[in-house]
Amino acid sequence: MEATLAGEDLVVWRTGSGVPCVSEARCPHQWSHLAHEGVVDGEELVCLTHFWRFGPDGAGWKANLDGRRDRKGDLAVLPCVEHDGAIWVREPGAEDPTGA
Repeated sequence: MEATLAGEDLVVWRTGSGVPCVSEARCPHQWSHLAHEGVVDGEELVCLTHFWRFGPDGAGWKANLDGRRDRKGDLAVLPCVEHDGAIWVREPGAEDPTGA
């Protein structure tokens, strides 16, 4: 899902096991918007433009045909929490939106 916070494009997604994730929306390779050109595959978000893969920690990888995984550019990740059915992100310096 696409979102914007303080003018920054974000992508909000869940891993295959249900972990909520929020990261910058643009793939560092060729700037594809991951909310529109990305898909979740297990525990990773995959850019469908050139198949770079990103974990919930933002680490970027690309799997070669022989299965070897090479490090690629990373995504910035924002800390998030699920509360009352919504995924909340905290801007740096802001109070916890859930009141926790």
